[in-house]
Amino acid sequence: MIHSTPTQHPLYARYKSCRVVLRQLNHPIQLLRVQDSLVVDAIITEVTEKHLADAKTLWEPLLGGTRQEDEYWDWVAKSRGSKLLPGDELYAIECDGITQGLIMLDVLKKRCQIQSQLRRRLVYIRALATAPWNRPAILNPPTYKGVGGNFIDFAISRSYELGYQGRIALHALEGALGFYRKLRVGLLDCGPDPEEPDNLVYFETIRREP
Repeated sequence: MIHSTPTQHPLYARYKSCRVVLRQLNHPIQLLRVQDSLVVDAIITEVTEKHLADAKTLWEPLLGGTRQEDEYWDWVAKSRGSKLLPGDELYAIECDGITQGLIMLDVLKKRCQIQSQLRRRLVYIRALATAPWNRPAILNPPTYKGVGGNFIDFAISRSYELGYQGRIALHALEGALGFYRKLRVGLLDCGPDPEEPDNLVYFETIRREP
């Protein structure tokens, strides 16, 4: 039996066609500037060297010693790794010329775990982080609100774009459990995942087929 490689799979061809559109991605969003309660314009865009440099030079010094669960995340390394496998995508939220958040998606390799939609395709959020100054645990009040919510909305939109009916999933760090449980996008708390090395809580959206 001859097995096709990932780049020969029909789904990968459809994925590549969607990537052509995303090469010009400059998706407008809005964030809340907490200091003056002003809604400001921002964008979601594919990660560039500038965004990675911000994470290295602006984020890392502020995260050091905070005991945040992503304190030692290396976004430069994540970017390198994302280039090795098809389906890994990195995006940034940029506002006022500064990187306000980063997200890493896997749009090819993960499948649903909920029984009613078992094995259907979804967009899996591999990593999501907001800049240190947007976290009340580090800076109170924070600079901007809305980074995480906009990223979740974007992941759902990406899922629809790929024909996955808006299905997304993620494993949540303990400090982010409250955030994901409060979201009104149909994320089901499936409890700790025994197959995940750190036994993290698994979330997945429930979607009805059209």
